[in-house]
Amino acid sequence: MDDADLTSPQAPAAAPTGPSVGRAFAVYTGLRALLFAALCGVLLLAGLTGLPALVGALVLSSIASLFLLRGPRDSATAALAARQQRRQAEHARLRGMLDG
Repeated sequence: MDDADLTSPQAPAAAPTGPSVGRAFAVYTGLRALLFAALCGVLLLAGLTGLPALVGALVLSSIASLFLLRGPRDSATAALAARQQRRQAEHARLRGMLDG
């Protein structure tokens, strides 16, 4: 490899096309927490107290999130897959530069 290869301008990285992974997971996690809190409140109003209310809310919110939060979960998964593809492409580009 000569010095010209080292100083040549690099192609700019592709801009992210969707929400960032951190933002997508923060939205999903926040919605999961809100769902848990709402169900915990409902169970407390229904007469359950303490640990049974917490465990019941945890189980019910886990099941409900499978159906109610499909969109945010799919968005987080898509953001993670897009990041993985970008990283693999960058890895292949750098590997190509090293192999020369």
